[in-house]
Amino acid sequence: MDILDIALTIINVILAVVSGVGAYKSLKYFRKSHNLTIYAQTNKALIEIQKMLSKLPEALSASNMGMRERKGFSLHNTLCNIGQELNSSLIEIRSSLPSEYTQEFGRLQDDTSFSLQKYINSFISGKAVTEKGINSTEYNLCQTRLVAMQDYLKRLVSETEEKLK
Repeated sequence: MDILDIALTIINVILAVVSGVGAYKSLKYFRKSHNLTIYAQTNKALIEIQKMLSKLPEALSASNMGMRERKGFSLHNTLCNIGQELNSSLIEIRSSLPSEYTQEFGRLQDDTSFSLQKYINSFISGKAVTEKGINSTEYNLCQTRLVAMQDYLKRLVSETEEKLK
């Protein structure tokens, strides 16, 4: 009976070691998978920011065209459409960005001097339009915010990419 107990103890130790190795590999795979998910979500948000940055100059161009009063051109409708596209991109970013980064991202969007969401909403409602087109100061603030948000997302993507290596 002594030999049987020793053999079973050895088998149990071997199985415990194999189980421990499997758990370690599983945890390593989970972390890599989690980082890959964060990478994909952050990359998707970065693409949306780049769409927003490419869409924003269209508003300035429309404002310049609106000042020339061309027939059949409605500055309000054009800015409303651009605002809706910017808003849908911002919603897509918020939904795809991992939760651990949303607080910092929200801080980049809004502070006491400027709110990106309010500015986009002013495009949709038509409040962004003045007699002289759109306010260039607010436009520049919006563009600066979008660039800061893009830089933040690029940094997150590169950090996550390093974790995946």
